[in-house]
Amino acid sequence: MRVSVNGFRRLGTASVVRGRKGWSLLGAKCSDCETQIYPVLTVCPQCGGRDFVASLLPAIGTLYCHSVVHMGPRGVDTPYTVGYVDLSDSLRVFGRIEMPVGAVQTGQQLELRVEPANRQASQFIYFFTAPSEVSQQVDS
Repeated sequence: MRVSVNGFRRLGTASVVRGRKGWSLLGAKCSDCETQIYPVLTVCPQCGGRDFVASLLPAIGTLYCHSVVHMGPRGVDTPYTVGYVDLSDSLRVFGRIEMPVGAVQTGQQLELRVEPANRQASQFIYFFTAPSEVSQQVDS
């Protein structure tokens, strides 16, 4: 189930998984052509395959493009930034970018973050931010 609250997209627990480094988005990989997809679909957009394997989304990606939103939904502070982030060669994800508006630049590395939206961890939000030093050291 997906509902929008306070400008964030909430995701049900079926879209996330908890690993050693915390929560991650769960996508799928086509069994035929290995294209990664998110959100999970019934047909692969690349080859038309219908067989998928669960796949964790990468945590670090490159900002493809972005836009500053000056008039948002009621209750959401503006301005804020949204954009498309390439998490792999075949996976581009849209989301909110939690950084000062002037600090966002196309081509920069961003980190995907997933956080519980409630204490029961039954709903989650995701966004992109500057990579943490810990993530950069682990990935190097």
